[in-house]
Amino acid sequence: MKKILILTAGFGEGHNTAARNICEALQERSDVTARVVDIYTLTHPRVNKLLQRGYIFAINKLTFFWELFFNFINRPGSIEKTMFMGRHLKRTLGKLVGEFEPDVLISTYPLYSFLVHQLRQECQPACRVPLVTVITDSTAVNTSWYRSPANDFFIVVDEETAAIVKHDHITPEKIKILGFPVAPRLATLAMEPLPPAPPWKILYLPSSKLDCTLELIQELRQLPNMQVTVVTGRLEMLYAALEKSPLIDGEQVKLLGWTDQMPELLTSHHLYIGKAGGAIVHEAMAAQCPVLISHVVPGQEEGNIELIERLDIGRLAVHYPVNLAASVTEIFAHDAAMWHRWREHLSKLAQPAASRNIAEFVLSL
Repeated sequence: MKKILILTAGFGEGHNTAARNICEALQERSDVTARVVDIYTLTHPRVNKLLQRGYIFAINKLTFFWELFFNFINRPGSIEKTMFMGRHLKRTLGKLVGEFEPDVLISTYPLYSFLVHQLRQECQPACRVPLVTVITDSTAVNTSWYRSPANDFFIVVDEETAAIVKHDHITPEKIKILGFPVAPRLATLAMEPLPPAPPWKILYLPSSKLDCTLELIQELRQLPNMQVTVVTGRLEMLYAALEKSPLIDGEQVKLLGWTDQMPELLTSHHLYIGKAGGAIVHEAMAAQCPVLISHVVPGQEEGNIELIERLDIGRLAVHYPVNLAASVTEIFAHDAAMWHRWREHLSKLAQPAASRNIAEFVLSL
């Protein structure tokens, strides 16, 4: 029985999504035990909830300060000099690894490789197993992902991301281009693409701003042949506010809270509208669902915008709901010519089996 420990953190849904999907792919094997753990939650559950709320507030309301922080941790030595503050995290991780005794460690969050490095320096034998870091960003990659000498292998989404990592003197043998770990069932769901005909189905994942969300829903309702599904995820206050709105009629506009059915939703909708998170963008790509980006987190998501535009699978239309609605009109104009072009490009780029390929590589170690 092979044991795989997967480390994640709840600062951005991409890290958790990647970890869950890799775990699911590993657990398809009867000879594997895989476990996903958030060391932050395990060590400081109450503090971690506050940090997560602060993260959401920063990326939505204080983008300038978040960009400063992103650039700070990008500088060599920044994290290294502050690792003394993570001694409790290190202790929890060391204890967990010692008890679980994994054959391979997988990290979907940058900080863990620095903690593993410290534990190896302290001669903890359980931490000598291979460490595989799954980089959930693409094209624009923060150096904190690969600065730690503890990293044995890196999994990246594409050639462009691999080139960035290689540029910083990481040996090519350590870099594996296997795609973003999307839900394994997408490999089956993507085989039955949605019919390219109206009514056009829009999947909208709003940020935390209620007024902008309501305004965009109102704009989309006025467009002909449109059906909208709004998914608020973990934004419980936003869900409660939208639930009271007369704009949510259950027919033309449906409302969902947190769901584990994103693969099914993406494959059953013609267009995704929302932020440019690494997980959701790559899930949309695997589902062959074109994207319209309404919000970009500075630094970590800028590379995803570059990827979308370079591959011609969507576009950026931020700031105003009226601009987003105008983009939707243009996408489906002239017998949905733009949508068809994006969909054709996606059919050649989709990697719905990425999680299984990553699982196969990990088990080969």
